[in-house]
Amino acid sequence: MLRFCFGASGSGKSHKLYEEIIERSTKDTDRNYLIIVPDQFTMQTQMDIVRMHPDQGIMNIDVLSFGRLSHRIFEETGKRTEAVLDDVGKSLILRHVADLNKDDLPVIGSHMHRAGYIDEVKSTISELMQYDVGPDQMKILIDNCQSRRALKSKLSDLQLLYQKFQEYTEGKYVTPEETLSFLCKRLAISRLVRNSVIVFDGFTGFTPIQYRVIEELLTCASEVIVSLEMDDESDPYKDNISEQELFYLSKKTVHSLLKCEWRCLQRLDPMGTPDYDRWKEYRDLHNDDIVLKGTNYRLKGNAPMAFLEQNLFRYRASSYDGDSADVSDSIVIAQCDSPSEEVRQALIFISRMIRKDPELFYRDFAIVCGDLSTYGEKIKRDADTFGIPVYIDETRGIKLNPFIEYIRSALDIVRTDYSYETVFHFMRSGMMDFDDDKIDLLENYVRSLGIRGHKAWENIFTRRPRSRRKADAKDDERMVLFLDEMNRMRQELVDMISPIMDNHKKTVLELSKGLYEFIQKGNAGAKLLRYAERFAIEGDGVKADEYSQIYGKIMELLDQVTLLLGDEKISLKEYMEILDAGFGEIEVGTIPQNVDTVRVGDIERSRLSNIKYLLFLGVNDTNIPKHASEGGILSDIDRQFLMTSVPDIELAPSPRQQMYIQRLYLYMNLTKPSKLLYMSYAGISADGKSLNPAYIIGKIRALFPDLKVRMPGTDPIERQLLNMNDARTYICMKVREYADGNMKEDEEKKFLTLYDILNKDDPAAAKRVHEAAFLRYTNSPLPKALASALYGNYLENSVSRLEVFASCCYEHFVKYGLMLDERSEYDFDNADLGNVFHSVLELFSLRLEEKGIEWTKFTDEQGQEILSEVIQEVTGEYGENILYSSARNVAAIDRMYRILLRSVKTLRYQLQKGDFKPEKFELDFKEAGNIDEINIALTPEEETRIRQKMQLHGRIDRMDIATDEDDNIYIKIIDFKSGNKSFDIASVYYGLQLQLVVYMNVAMAMERHDNPDKEVVPAAILYYHVADPLVDAKDTDNDPERINQKIIKELKASGVINADKKVIDLLDKSIAQGATESDILHVKLKKDGSFYASSQVMENDSYMAVSSYVRHKIREYGRRILDGDIEVNPYSLGNKNACTYCNFRSICGFDVSTPGYQLRELSKLSEDEVMTLIKDEGQHGRS
Repeated sequence: MLRFCFGASGSGKSHKLYEEIIERSTKDTDRNYLIIVPDQFTMQTQMDIVRMHPDQGIMNIDVLSFGRLSHRIFEETGKRTEAVLDDVGKSLILRHVADLNKDDLPVIGSHMHRAGYIDEVKSTISELMQYDVGPDQMKILIDNCQSRRALKSKLSDLQLLYQKFQEYTEGKYVTPEETLSFLCKRLAISRLVRNSVIVFDGFTGFTPIQYRVIEELLTCASEVIVSLEMDDESDPYKDNISEQELFYLSKKTVHSLLKCEWRCLQRLDPMGTPDYDRWKEYRDLHNDDIVLKGTNYRLKGNAPMAFLEQNLFRYRASSYDGDSADVSDSIVIAQCDSPSEEVRQALIFISRMIRKDPELFYRDFAIVCGDLSTYGEKIKRDADTFGIPVYIDETRGIKLNPFIEYIRSALDIVRTDYSYETVFHFMRSGMMDFDDDKIDLLENYVRSLGIRGHKAWENIFTRRPRSRRKADAKDDERMVLFLDEMNRMRQELVDMISPIMDNHKKTVLELSKGLYEFIQKGNAGAKLLRYAERFAIEGDGVKADEYSQIYGKIMELLDQVTLLLGDEKISLKEYMEILDAGFGEIEVGTIPQNVDTVRVGDIERSRLSNIKYLLFLGVNDTNIPKHASEGGILSDIDRQFLMTSVPDIELAPSPRQQMYIQRLYLYMNLTKPSKLLYMSYAGISADGKSLNPAYIIGKIRALFPDLKVRMPGTDPIERQLLNMNDARTYICMKVREYADGNMKEDEEKKFLTLYDILNKDDPAAAKRVHEAAFLRYTNSPLPKALASALYGNYLENSVSRLEVFASCCYEHFVKYGLMLDERSEYDFDNADLGNVFHSVLELFSLRLEEKGIEWTKFTDEQGQEILSEVIQEVTGEYGENILYSSARNVAAIDRMYRILLRSVKTLRYQLQKGDFKPEKFELDFKEAGNIDEINIALTPEEETRIRQKMQLHGRIDRMDIATDEDDNIYIKIIDFKSGNKSFDIASVYYGLQLQLVVYMNVAMAMERHDNPDKEVVPAAILYYHVADPLVDAKDTDNDPERINQKIIKELKASGVINADKKVIDLLDKSIAQGATESDILHVKLKKDGSFYASSQVMENDSYMAVSSYVRHKIREYGRRILDGDIEVNPYSLGNKNACTYCNFRSICGFDVSTPGYQLRELSKLSEDEVMTLIKDEGQHGRS
């Protein structure tokens, strides 16, 4: 016999049925009473039965879910031999079957390896099983999709995959959905259900396969009772029902169950049972169904909530005309700025209610979220601050657990043959016993040397890092210890990975054995338990549950993979994809750690009971109703089409149906609280987008016209703060506003009162807040003793380091004082390109000298031959053969050859044009001897004090010499640049471009030292761009010689040239021969012999003033470095500033919005303005 129990939300359906079952069970102790509820409701129902039972026990009453019912029946009647597949097993088999048939799956097969796609396929196949749609029914669906080719293709793939899945599992495995089908066959022989009374409570509807189970139960049990949500004004038996009706789902369920009952009667008495319509008409009038009418059990005494239950989503809805004060005590609608503010205000509300009513408990409150993924973590985080115990009612995926990352990255090491990323992902998984600092050191080491591949890792590390090639004996000792530690870590890693290294086309069983050995070798189980214990001590029960369960879950997965696919031979990549599919399906369920806790859930999944206050957050139109999704194998549009085209085959609800079903869930949730309903919505999303309230807000306000929307964020501060943590957060948020003087007088008084309380409660915290509020950067130089310790008693420096100091003192301190640097990578970049160019040009010159060939006289053939040899020698030795480490770098060698060949030919031509001859290549300052330009006394009066001296280091790329008839010596300095750099006199003035002038000063001092009786004249300081430029061949008639002349002009050296006509003639003889423009220098003469403005010339006395000024700047910078100047003072000049390419921006904290920090604005100056300033400073003297 089938009975129904109808009642509105809160009418007491469950209570009524439980009372009846308890009473009948105590009188008829030989009969079994089964109460079947949704999975997530079993524990609560058991507690309710025990609490209501006079004997405080459930005796002959069983509380089960559909799954537990199957388990009980199989235990009693005997199990099938097939193993039951869970979601993990289904995913594994579906992936494997899809791989075997990928050529026949044009749509699904091409996406199977996409992250998450296998889960979508599994969900769709599971849905088809739940709704009893087999491959034959799918053919009907396909035949009705002739006009929808894309949908037809998807369904065809699904049908084939479904069929192959069934073939693979037949006789070996059974799915949970098929378990219910098998259950139907076993119910008839079960003593548990025979003549029992069975109650279905808490369901809003059933799937087709569940209806089949209920139909079988009707034939075996003496009575089946089903409770359904429906008010006393609705007719549950009415034939014509509309989807728009609030209780449509309940009425549809009634009709489906009545058909089940009628079919049972027909099976028992085919001749005596009338047709369905006549039978139903009789049953509608003669039944023992329970209809609960009258006073609402839950909402008794709460008139506004009772009115809400009776009128929400009803077409006859009217406005509440009761006392408006009662409404505000029963329903609250709050508008907040953001989801975070919603959560905060909800927790403030709970705390206030708990304090106000000592009889309230946290379990009297529940939170429902429109979007649990957005609000769940915020609630968990903020609840800890408020001291409110919460339980998030959701199952958690474990794909980001360290144990999963540990396994994944270990297999990835093997798959990628020890790539950098996978090795250090593994080492930082949280499951290794290495210190983070040591892992960083190891990563720096292997990256700088390009160590990759298992062979490299299996060999002992002996090489020095690229940054530490030059070392003294003390550093050698440190290096031995360093390499010992690196090798210890290397060996431990290699040993750990060894069980899974040999993996070529093995069976799944062999691969799983290797992985199991790897897991055991790493002692992963014990480590996970220690994590779980730590989380438990810290009070994080959710994490403790996850870490205590995950090891067993992974072992079960390996067992399942081996059981399902053990003898299959697959690649490691395929094995990893199978494991990934399994990892994605593993979920860890948790239970509340405390009975007295606020339960947090969503609208559809969570089942709440006995709550007094419900807080509904995220009531925005983006969350309610849930919008039709575009994802999934079958989109919502596909479902709508199939439902319309093939109405006889039922699938999961269409988007339209789902929208109406959501209304029922909303009705059930909003009428759950017995005392107060709190609803809130955000005005702005977490990403700053404007939000609107959901339609339900408007409906409730229409029912209660006097209900005002509250804005709790604007409440006085005394209503916002509940404890010291809350007060501390408020002070931190508002302290800047106070510091800027933007607070109103009343708020300022309250703020100062709170700050005073904080200062007494936690003086250290108050001090930190004060410092943060009035944060101001002030320059604090290093003590001179500390500066001396950092830089050495005898300051050794280079020109480039001094330029960095001029750019920003703090950058110099970090880079050369603290010796911080970016991680050295085994790569070939622009800096390496410059180094190779310098080395090749130096070696090219040496080879010419060895062969007795002058720079101006080598032939093209000789140049090509020498250059080829030199490039091969330099690239073969450079940076641990880095140039041969990749095809890209090998290709770069050909490009370098082309550029350098162009360069040596052009340099030859430039020398041929003048009287200068190369004197030195890569001239080290050490060769200059003891000259003042290198050994600099920082203060004249203290020359003997070691601490006040500085020695410059550097290398001059090329120094050329020429002499005249008077035996005067002329010097030309060439600096090779791989990039296009120009000389800027303003940058020299500001200390940003000292190099060329310093090189000339050193070169002149050397010559004066070696030739004290001769005059030494600065001829030119020049940059030469090492390049092979492209030129426009227009106006050349494609003549190679004319094109070459264009290229030569493009490669003119740039810098500063002595304006003395004699010097110009020495540099370019064509000028002496009457030419008005040089093709090797930026020099152009007017008819009167004067220079055009574009000429890069400078009078000798002006240059000597610049030279003297640079000497002064170097001495000044040296003094300031040893005086401990580390000011954060980045320069800004035009569109350039020191921060643009600085590698240490994250360290210095520079921020122009913080008082005290500012860019050092340097004025753009013309050459005349710079020279005036330099000469003025010279005339006024320098310290």
